[in-house]
Amino acid sequence: MPRSAFPSRTAALALLACAAAAAQNAGPLWPEGKRAAVSLTFDDARPSQIDTGLPLLGRLGIRATFFVSPHNLEKRLEGWKRAVAQGHEIGNHSLTHPCTGNYSFSRNNALEDYDLARIAKDIDEAQEFIRKQLNVTPASFAYPCGLKFVGRG
Repeated sequence: MPRSAFPSRTAALALLACAAAAAQNAGPLWPEGKRAAVSLTFDDARPSQIDTGLPLLGRLGIRATFFVSPHNLEKRLEGWKRAVAQGHEIGNHSLTHPCTGNYSFSRNNALEDYDLARIAKDIDEAQEFIRKQLNVTPASFAYPCGLKFVGRG
């Protein structure tokens, strides 16, 4: 190891160790002293999420994250605006919801046929659509079909 690199690496490790120790001593920062949380998420902007899910979540006082795709968002736009007003998070779920071509419904929009530029464009266009329609900018993304690959590699 070059001698000049040693002090900066040592300093970085020392800072990391101090931060870890401080975090252990501080304890979790949960509201009202709670010790755990559950995250509820829903994908695809299905109509049932507006018709059934929102009223149920409202009665229970629960907030959720909804990962939406523009095509389904348009079908119940007023309902999704209501979801935002009620404090639910809206996440990005892509513009065209590409999945593997192994699924018959996705053979004409298969992730295997995408490259990084194409999926980036798909996600960016969904982001802009959601921002314009709901006046929120999604901070989270859920992979369509839970798939984390692009292309055939």
